[in-house]
Amino acid sequence: MTLTTQRSGFRQPETEKLFKWIQAGESASIIGISGVGKSNLFNHLRAPQTQASYLDQSDVITVIVRANFHYIPDYSDRSIYSLILEQLELLEGDADRLELSIQDIEQISQYHELLLDAKDDVLKVQRYFKLALRVLLGQSKRRLVFLFDQFDDVYQEAEPRLFANLRGLREAYKYRISYLVFTRDMLPNLIDMDQAREEFYELLASNIMGLKPYAKNDAMSVLERIAGRNQLTLTDDLRDCLYGLAGGHAGLLRAALLGTAQHKLTDQLHQPDAATRLLQIPGVEMEGDKLWRSLSTHEQRTLMAKAQNFNTVLDTAVVAQLQIKGLLTEGESPAIFSPLFAQFVATQEALWERPLFFDEPSRQIWVLGNPAPRLTQLEYRLFQQLYQQEGEVVEKDELISAGWPNAKGGVSDEALIAAIARLRKKIEPDSKNPRFLQNVHNQGYTLQINDS
Repeated sequence: MTLTTQRSGFRQPETEKLFKWIQAGESASIIGISGVGKSNLFNHLRAPQTQASYLDQSDVITVIVRANFHYIPDYSDRSIYSLILEQLELLEGDADRLELSIQDIEQISQYHELLLDAKDDVLKVQRYFKLALRVLLGQSKRRLVFLFDQFDDVYQEAEPRLFANLRGLREAYKYRISYLVFTRDMLPNLIDMDQAREEFYELLASNIMGLKPYAKNDAMSVLERIAGRNQLTLTDDLRDCLYGLAGGHAGLLRAALLGTAQHKLTDQLHQPDAATRLLQIPGVEMEGDKLWRSLSTHEQRTLMAKAQNFNTVLDTAVVAQLQIKGLLTEGESPAIFSPLFAQFVATQEALWERPLFFDEPSRQIWVLGNPAPRLTQLEYRLFQQLYQQEGEVVEKDELISAGWPNAKGGVSDEALIAAIARLRKKIEPDSKNPRFLQNVHNQGYTLQINDS
């Protein structure tokens, strides 16, 4: 049984909307920035008391499972399906409520073992996964809801057939399977989508939710729990000051409260330089850095323009995206949601102005201050290998292994040369006179990012 420590009205607008989609058998894409409190929401959604408040269980039993892909060893079909089945096995503790028998759980475990034994036999892996789901969905009164957490890398790395199979399962069981996919960024920003990814995204595209920082009531509850655990005294004035500075962001709230107590800054929170003082505390600065690094360079540039009051025209699409995430306020003159984070942003270095900059979260390369065309998966694998060994000679065999990891036969030098040529066209100011990606005769290639 999943318990929640949240009050009954926790994240009420978001919870109501999510359960409305669940009731209708819909899937959704939820975008949540770093430190926004996703784990609290997951526990809240899975708690029996929450489900009892929002779901009519008289005709349908809803099974909600969370698969956190942060812990996955690789992005093979086998590893992804195995992680999901592990979560289904954990339903044993909630079997009575979900009307599952011990035999049902044992059957799922048996299919899980068969899936693991199938190793690289993709057809068997898919079959055993489907059979395990059939144990749950054999009864027409059950509905299965997957909360896919940390899904960004899966969407970028997994084979297209995974998304085709997930879409196929949804079609086979119609509105009895739902996917609530949680990512740091919007899925179309993560990768140039193939047909399988596009068709999977179609399931989610009508239901997009930005998981914004906490509203004031939820933020007050968060501060109360943190204060209780750390035996701190909270006054109404301290609550209001911290909420005003952190803007309801869970991570910033926690760091600011603990930092204020440790460094005895309570009386200084009304001062104009309160944000600057708090950012001198390592825990607060670290929380700002985590949030900053989770954003794409396009988003960082837009926030920096706001924080430093640059007189520049902002990309309306990026502004809208930042508003979905809650980082910019709504309205005609959007502002950064938190004075504390705005002060952090104002002091950051504009890394995208370097000759060549790689924005790893979004896989975007910037050349001379401008975004390069997006790389294909092959080009990305080659660039990533070169980037990891920046300044060193990367031999041809290493690049072939990185670029074509699943190739059964040999990959010719000509194929590598052609792929490198395509990569150069995207990252070089002049591909005929390479500045960053150099050929080392009879050895391989080297990437020199810090070229001047």
